[in-house]
Formats: sequence, structure tokens, C-alpha cells
Amino acid sequence: MIPRTHLTYALYLLAALGLAACTKPAAEAAEPAFNLPELTGATPWTDAALQDDADDFHFVVVSDRTCCARPGVFASAMPKVNLVSPAFVVSVGDLIEGYTENPAQLTREWNEIESYVGALDAPFFYTPGNHDMNNAVMAEEWQRRFGPSYYHFEYKDVLFVVLNSELFGMVGAPQTPVPGPWKQAEQMDFIRSVLSQNTDARWTIVLLHQPLWTARTINPDWLEIEGLLGERNYTVFAGHYHQYSREVRNNRNFITLATTGGGSGLRGTAYGEFDHVAWVTMRSDGPTIANLLLDGIQDVDVSNPELLGALNAISSAVTLETELGTTQDFTGAALTVEFVNPTDAPLTVSPELARKTNFEIAGLEPLTLGAGERRALDLRLTVDSPTPYAELVTAAVRWTVTGTIGPRPVQFPITKPVLPRTRLAIPPVGPVTVDGSLDEWGALRFKVARQGDILSADLAPEDASFAFDVREGEDQLYVAVDVTDDDVQLHEDLVPRAQDSIRLFIDPRSAAARNRKMGAGEALMGGDMAAQIGTIVATGATMDDELLSFVQTTNQAIEYRVVPGDHGYRAEFAIPLALIRERARAEDPALEDWTEARVSVGIYDLDTGEHVPTPLFWQPYPYGEASLPDTELFVRTTAP
Repeated sequence: MIPRTHLTYALYLLAALGLAACTKPAAEAAEPAFNLPELTGATPWTDAALQDDADDFHFVVVSDRTCCARPGVFASAMPKVNLVSPAFVVSVGDLIEGYTENPAQLTREWNEIESYVGALDAPFFYTPGNHDMNNAVMAEEWQRRFGPSYYHFEYKDVLFVVLNSELFGMVGAPQTPVPGPWKQAEQMDFIRSVLSQNTDARWTIVLLHQPLWTARTINPDWLEIEGLLGERNYTVFAGHYHQYSREVRNNRNFITLATTGGGSGLRGTAYGEFDHVAWVTMRSDGPTIANLLLDGIQDVDVSNPELLGALNAISSAVTLETELGTTQDFTGAALTVEFVNPTDAPLTVSPELARKTNFEIAGLEPLTLGAGERRALDLRLTVDSPTPYAELVTAAVRWTVTGTIGPRPVQFPITKPVLPRTRLAIPPVGPVTVDGSLDEWGALRFKVARQGDILSADLAPEDASFAFDVREGEDQLYVAVDVTDDDVQLHEDLVPRAQDSIRLFIDPRSAAARNRKMGAGEALMGGDMAAQIGTIVATGATMDDELLSFVQTTNQAIEYRVVPGDHGYRAEFAIPLALIRERARAEDPALEDWTEARVSVGIYDLDTGEHVPTPLFWQPYPYGEASLPDTELFVRTTAP
């Protein structure tokens, strides 16, 4: 270990960073540049300035670990810091619990920290905090291990000044500097000298533990330092309060960091309570600061096929079994949730109601499953009074799974939709004129004012909602849709799916075919959607949509009309019964005629200033991760 007197410690810092104190390189480094091909005309890149100047660099600031340190957080942060490859790492103090004069305890705590810091690929610069140094014994231990408690270094014409805030006054005794090898007067002489000798620094970074500028009565020495910093460009970093805050003083940023494993309520970014490191990019016009939350920094093996396969197996092993209703009104039902643990270690499954709607779910309890174990949980779905199935809205239960997969501890959610279902009747209807007026329909039975797909964004009822109905005529299946929309967007130059529009799909195939679980891409490219009858009809366009070319022949067979209304727009559709029979018999040529079908109705809502419409589905989207079998299921009441 290099002896760390003031002189040798300074030389050690310079050697570690490849610096010469307060000097500039003899020759300026060449400006980095792309070697781009010479093209005539347009180019597939922008002409923004290259963000990689020869004087640019990155460094990381780590924050408080102590005052009820949470095990493992700081240690796990060091490999994550390596992932972003900073030039070096600086601290704002409070790395050990401290507050002791016991040499053995101090040795244990500092050895632990140095083992964590030793995992860094880049140099680490220590800053003392009140937990690191609050008595003479601790101050002397710091000097033995690290040399000076205040110092400076320079890198690429940026001056870094590390201060000992405990010399301004200890946390427990603000009027008393920490006893030990250093005096506050000497620290003040040091800062005056360093700032006066480095007036040409392009930026100055000040690091200390206590944010002294936040005190009710600010220490005069700190006010003097702010005066000495004057009009130079500078940024100040501190910690101590375990709560992030950015304050602008003297038109400069004064940053108080949150924690890197220290005690915290972890109430989130709005409260400034989170575990992070500050990622600082030093450019010619000053530093850009990004707060990297530790949960957001993951290594290259954050997931792999083995882990993903295990997670998918666990998710797929959570199944919900409930029988279809036999009436049009829901009065209650049993729901069995079955869990299988496909791993070789125990799993705990903890449920919570993630989306409450207009029916209740009773019996949610945590379960622990041994390796390979199968368990079932019996739930009860209830309503206060009989409610039409058509009015029930999809609820959701989030199952949080905790356990170990291979060597890795895991905790992840599995969210499942819950919705009682029945076969909904298609009543007969007399002649219907497809003109969009809906005069012959009367009240529409199905009203959709809340998102029926638990993974899609909710729309406020005042933003968009719709009612619809399905009826059977002599030769046609009729669908009426009445959309309430506070901002109807009609775009003749946009494809249907990119504006206000209605999505209608009819699937008369067998239960096995229509309930097959797959994603939208697989359904589209694999032909599943083409096997159905489907269309997306826009309010203001008749142009073809190439993505939906698989339904163009269907569009020609469907008669429809969309008309504006005083509250949105209305639409009527007429689908030939012969076409539905044809699609049903394509799967089973021996089938005489269809008896039931999924009739999926939804809308896409585009508002002014938006570019992507929001879908509103009646029930779970058939091709989403949270689909449910036998949803949107209609049965004929007229004999074919």
C-alpha cells in the first residue's frame, strides 16, 4: 500500500488519473470525427454536433450508505457503476456507520467498504461524512487510511475540490469542528489557495457531505467559500439528508443527493427518496447530470433464455378456471386458481386486487409452494344484486411471486384478468337500413365506459365511450355502434387505424380455434386474423390500410356506414350470414352452420395533438398478454 502523506497522496492521485498538477498537455488532442461515406443528396444521419469532444468525460457520484444501511445495496451498486464505465468515481461521504471509538469496529467497517470499492474498475475518491468522522479516533483512522480529509485534483481542466464538512461543525455540535489532525482555519486557507491558483479552470466541482447552504443559520465560512467561488462556473454536490434536492444558488446548481443504500423511506422520485448514483457528463458548456436509479442499471445478463423460460413457465402455470354462465344475469360464481411450481426451489405467491370493478373477489390469500408442488385457491366472485353479464367490467389480480431461480433471487408480478362470462343472446331483428341513423335499434344493450383490457390504458368516460348491439336479420348479422367522443378526428389522408375508428372482428370458429393464445403479430402473420371476419372503419378515411390488407376482401363484403352525431359518431354494419357460415366451415367442412361466435367490438380514440390513438376494448383484447377464453361470446337465438 502506498504511504499516504499529503505529498505522496497527491502524487498517487495524479498518477491514477494520468494528470500533471495544474498544467495543460503540451499538444491538444485531435478533435474526434466520424469517417463518413461521401453521399450525394440525402443522408441517413442527422447533422447534429458530435457529442464526443476530446475534453468530454464522465464521472459518477455515489451517495450515503449509512444510518441504517440496507444490506447489499451499496455492494451491488459498484458492479453497476462499472457497467457505465466512468473515468472515475467520487463520494459525498457517510460510507460507514461509525460513531464509535472502538478500533476493531472501525477496522471492520472500513475494510468492508474498501472491499466494495475495490470492485470498481475506476479510481474512487473519498469524501468524509459525519458517520465517517465524528471524533478524534475516527479522524486519525481516516488519516491513517486515506491521508488528507480535504484535497483537490484536476482532470481535463476541471477542478475538483473535496471538503471536510465536519470541520465547519459536527452534526451533533454545529459550533464545534471535529477534533483530530485538521483545523478549520487550515481548510479555509487551503480553499482560498486552490481557488486563487486555478482561476482558469473551465469548471469547478465542489464535493462535501453536509449541504451547509441549507442550515437555518449558514456558517460564515461556507458563505465565504461561495464568495470565493464568485463568477466562476461551478457545481456543488452533497448528501447527508438522504433526500434528493436541486437548489439554484448564485445561478449555480447545488445538488443534494439521495442514497446509495442508506436509510430511506424509498417513497419514490417525487419525494426524492431513491437509491441512485449521479452520472455526470462533463462537456465544454458544463456538466449534464443524470440520476441513474440502481434498479434501472442492469448487467448484460439481466435476463437470459433459461431465466425467461422459468418465468414463463411459472406464469403459464397460473390458471383460472370458471364455468360459463347459463343466464344473462350474473349472481355469483366460483373461481379456482391453480398454481404449479415448476422450479426446484420453494415459491411464495402473494395476491392483491390490482383493479377493482363492479364485482367482488373473495378468498385472496398468499400461498407457499414447494418445488414441483401444485396448489389450488378457491375464490368467490359476488355482486350485491343480479347484474347483466354485459355490464361486468374486467377486474385484475396481481400475483407477486418470490423465490429463487437457479442462483438468482427473483420477485416478479403475474397479473391475470378476472371476468365472469356467459353466452350472450343475438336477438332477431326486422329489416335494417344501413344508414348510421340507428333509428330502428332502440336502446343498445352493451355500454362500454371503462377499458375492458387490463393491459391497455384507461380512457376517461368523458373522453370516449361507446354502446353497441348485435342482432340477426334474415340474411345479415347487424352491428350498431354509437360512439361518444369529445374530440372527433376525421383524417382523409390517414389510414383507419391511425385516427378515430371502430374495430369489428367476428370469429365463428370452434372454441379451440378462437381461444388459442397468441400475440397480435403471430395472429396477423400466421393467418389467424385472416381466418376471421374483420375490419377497421375510420370516421374520415376510405383509403386502404396495407397492414390490414388481409381483410380487404372482407371489407368489400361488409356493408357499413359511419355518420357524425351531436356527441360523436355512429355506425352500422351488415355482415352476410353466408360469409360467417363460410368462415366457420373453412375450419370444419362438415359443419352445417355456425351457432356461436366471438363478436369483438372496440374503438380507437385520437385526440387533437396526438399521433397514436388509444384503444377502448369492451372485454380483454384477444391477442394481448391478458386475454381470456370465451370472452365476447354471442349465441344465435334464431335457428339457421
